[in-house]
Amino acid sequence: MSLFEPVSLGTNLCKGYSFGEALDLVKKCGFAYAEPSSIVNMCEHIRPEEMTPDYASEVSGLLKEKGLKCYAFSGHVDLTDEGQFQDFLKKIEFAGRIGARIINTNSGPLEKTDVFYKNMRKIIETAEKWDVIIGLESHGDIVSTAKDSIQVFEYFHHPLVRLNYDTGNVLFYSAGKVKVEEDIKYGFEYLSYLHLKDIRIRGNQVAYVPIGAGDVHFPEVFETLKTLGREIPYGYEIPVHVKGVLGDIRPTDTPMPEAEILAAVRESVQYTETLLNQ
Repeated sequence: MSLFEPVSLGTNLCKGYSFGEALDLVKKCGFAYAEPSSIVNMCEHIRPEEMTPDYASEVSGLLKEKGLKCYAFSGHVDLTDEGQFQDFLKKIEFAGRIGARIINTNSGPLEKTDVFYKNMRKIIETAEKWDVIIGLESHGDIVSTAKDSIQVFEYFHHPLVRLNYDTGNVLFYSAGKVKVEEDIKYGFEYLSYLHLKDIRIRGNQVAYVPIGAGDVHFPEVFETLKTLGREIPYGYEIPVHVKGVLGDIRPTDTPMPEAEILAAVRESVQYTETLLNQ
């Protein structure tokens, strides 16, 4: 049994490129699955106002034309913000129409937990209609570390409300203090997707880096995941254009040259495959 299946590449690395160009880069990097980016305030290759049935058909055709599939969709919003919540309902439908199995998202600030739980009722209803898993991502908010957030998933205990564990986010939002390889165990029951992301923290300075070049202990993380006893889908998320300081990171210097994108992906894949083949 392999540890990961299927494996996607997120298009947020290709911020500043058109969606078609981003898909070409995913294909050039050797991937069969693309994770389209519709992340508010970060990288929106597909915007909510574009999410019509006709455009979904167009995107499905574009994926097929380029020999790609879509298992996961990055639809990150703040689910407690009314406008973003309404956009997310559109994103669930769009993800379903293009054949995605899971849509990943932030949850919202802790002080608005009551709004999150209220809005999740409608989100679950829409997810059931389109048979799309809601991947609540470890994002330093209502869903942070697996240990601190497990009660959210226990509360819903719904097959379409699952954890998307982001290795880089957990390290970033804990200022490097949480051991990812230990924390992820707490989410095993609800873990349905993994964002493979690495980050380097030096004092107050932070930068996302290729997988293996940062502070996440991936050999230990993979050893932990082997005890899960099942394959886990994951996406490479390699936003090496995102950097800053603890508490304030943002995209810079985009679009990145194609050669730099290909190099970051190649380094990440080679490192991961080396670990998996040991």
